[in-house]
Amino acid sequence: MNKEDLVIRPIRPADIKAVQSFLLRQLKELFSQEGQPAMTEDVWGLEKRYVEPANCNMWGIFTPAGEVAGTAAICTYNDRIALLKGRYNLPVTAEVGRCYIDQRLRRQGLGAKLLAEMTAFCREQGYAIMYLHTHRFLPGGFNFWKKEGFVITLDEGGSAELVHMEKWL
Repeated sequence: MNKEDLVIRPIRPADIKAVQSFLLRQLKELFSQEGQPAMTEDVWGLEKRYVEPANCNMWGIFTPAGEVAGTAAICTYNDRIALLKGRYNLPVTAEVGRCYIDQRLRRQGLGAKLLAEMTAFCREQGYAIMYLHTHRFLPGGFNFWKKEGFVITLDEGGSAELVHMEKWL
């Protein structure tokens, strides 16, 4: 795959099945826990979660053949994480999610391009802060977000190596 031939754009309803397949492959590869409801609920509801709400969006990286090679999403943070309850002003807090790049294309600047799209969208929508959580074991994830100006708000550690991060816009 040549990164110059790739297109980054918002996903459309017609892309959903291909995006779901890509995400499920990524989850299986990175987490080896395919089918966990807590991890896949939004994957099965992509349209309702990321496409339909005006202040949410999901982007895909597409090959010329239409294959999905990466994804990233923004939705309004919903205060669901107990350890962070009440930390964020919910209407102006965006949550970054489902940011995955095909392993053959990692470390080529595509994540930064997706982040630029997400950041511009967040500013247009009036968000003031971007929140995310990641895992230290994910290839490139934690270090990428740190390099892009996200700061740690809570490091849960443990076997999940879960780290919560944020970036003010």
